[in-house]
Amino acid sequence: MFSELHMANGVVIRQVNRSTVLNLIRQEGSLSRADVKRKTGLTFSTVSSSIADLIDDGLLREWGQGASNGGRRPTLVSLNPTGRYVLGCELQAASLRVGLFDLTGSMLACVEHEERPATPDAVVQQIAAGVFHVLDRSGVSLEQVEGMGVAAPGPLSPNSGILRTPPNLPGWRDVPLKRMLELALDLPVLVEKDGNAAALGEAWLGAGQHARSLVFIIVDTGIGSGILLNGQLHRGRNDGAGEIGHTTVDLDGPACRCGGYGCLEAMASGLALSRKAAAAVRRGVDSCLSDGIVTDESSGVPTLLRAAAAGDGLANDLLDECGRFIGIAIANVVNMYNPELIVLGGRLALHHPQVVERACELGRRRAFPTLAQSVSVVPSTLGDAFLMKGAASLVLQRIFGPTQQ
Repeated sequence: MFSELHMANGVVIRQVNRSTVLNLIRQEGSLSRADVKRKTGLTFSTVSSSIADLIDDGLLREWGQGASNGGRRPTLVSLNPTGRYVLGCELQAASLRVGLFDLTGSMLACVEHEERPATPDAVVQQIAAGVFHVLDRSGVSLEQVEGMGVAAPGPLSPNSGILRTPPNLPGWRDVPLKRMLELALDLPVLVEKDGNAAALGEAWLGAGQHARSLVFIIVDTGIGSGILLNGQLHRGRNDGAGEIGHTTVDLDGPACRCGGYGCLEAMASGLALSRKAAAAVRRGVDSCLSDGIVTDESSGVPTLLRAAAAGDGLANDLLDECGRFIGIAIANVVNMYNPELIVLGGRLALHHPQVVERACELGRRRAFPTLAQSVSVVPSTLGDAFLMKGAASLVLQRIFGPTQQ
């Protein structure tokens, strides 16, 4: 028993050492073995054996030589970007996209389906077709892929990969998405709530790489968020933390698809703004928008953004209102979590500066002044691919282990 326990502890220690070395080189670029020893505090033999194992696995490579300190020039070791590949899938009410990424998080190929099928079986078939399409375009075999991450609407269980009853996917109930995709692809699959995936992606690849506490708010057809505290995702007891879109902002507000009333999502999401636009047009408000704007969820947000860019008064008023509601959400997040960083993503935040400007202004004004002064509020640096990159980061985190900060 003692021998088995000792062996198990040895395996864990080797895995931790390996992760420490790999993640340091990922973050800092090319390093010599002596640099790694100095920065990690590990013994030279441990560093050498860890690097040898990682080179054998294709995750590291020897890459050039460093400056001499009087003796031979040291051989530098760096991450091998093409040693493995990962897949990221964005599954949303109005979009379905699949991307292939290397180990640096660079996207090599992407396929987007403009119309998402209604049934889970058809969605799985479409995702699988997208996977083989991006692999074929990139000349990458399935055997070179470490796994796939999926960013999907909550509520869901990340451990089992089961989507419970997502309001933004009507008719989906207890769908075992992880198991269905693993059977279809013969690949490990990780499923995470979209807001959590977005927060993780920003921490790994975007503006949050040096932040220990981060809240990501998605402002799109729906509204969601993910919370990173002390470098770890905060999921809550039942994996439901971060449902900011379903916090009440108007006691007498309209019905929300979650079953509540006056939710942030029912007041400020792209779908809510489309409904408000259609109602205003029916009342006779002068606008280039039509009352059919809510008939297609996938076109509502782009139509609003195009109208606002063209100077349409109704569209701009609605986006200003969206910014004010998001500002209230920001103030509440600042007061509740006191994060270092709040990141705004989604098409309404990334493609209309007025939304972010209004949200930042009101959020700082309504939060506790001392807390508001210490938080940064920025748009996502990952662009429209933030959910795919967040999904890919689920697998990157599995490869590299916890981020060393």
